[in-house]
Amino acid sequence: MAKRKKNRQTQSKLELLQHLSEHTQFMQMSLSAFDKGFVGEAKRLAVSLRVILHQTNNSHSLLRQLKVQSGFYDTAHDYDPKNLMTHHGLVGIRISPTGTQFTPHLTPERHITKQPFPKWWNKIVIVDKNKSEFSRRQLVLALANQDGGAHVDPELDQSYANLSRHNSVGWVVGNGITETPLENVELFSVRQIAHETLLTLNDLLPPVPK
Repeated sequence: MAKRKKNRQTQSKLELLQHLSEHTQFMQMSLSAFDKGFVGEAKRLAVSLRVILHQTNNSHSLLRQLKVQSGFYDTAHDYDPKNLMTHHGLVGIRISPTGTQFTPHLTPERHITKQPFPKWWNKIVIVDKNKSEFSRRQLVLALANQDGGAHVDPELDQSYANLSRHNSVGWVVGNGITETPLENVELFSVRQIAHETLLTLNDLLPPVPK
């Protein structure tokens, strides 16, 4: 087993809170740009979400380091295995004079629940026509680790490639002559995950001291 390196300094709680404040501000700026039409900002959202939330033996989430444990706001529709259609629980579809696109739920008027973090993080939020399932965790890590957030992999997982490149959720927009795939369900879903996370953090954490 590798020995822990010497001459390392543990970051203080204040420093960790400052990192968290920075990443919440990064997300707020990315959300603003996303909503103005630059949906590629979902990749930067995914990086901040990974920093804040993702915990492994080698990746230490900010919330775990801050010893924050609480419920996360869940705005996703539950997946019904009996439903023969594809499922995209975090986003709807909006038709407007400027076109048709996926749209995040944001904070819906219907009652929303709080879920323990592991259940929220691993909840299935997309099921495509191939019956491939995607959790919040899988979407965030695919964008951050494979698809341009913090790293670009030369190859993508096939199920994620089907979702992000080949319209495996199956929705199309037609004009009676041609049909165009409705794209970016994964990006709009990560936008909604960022919204849920910011809602949760507003409840959980005190303001960061200046």
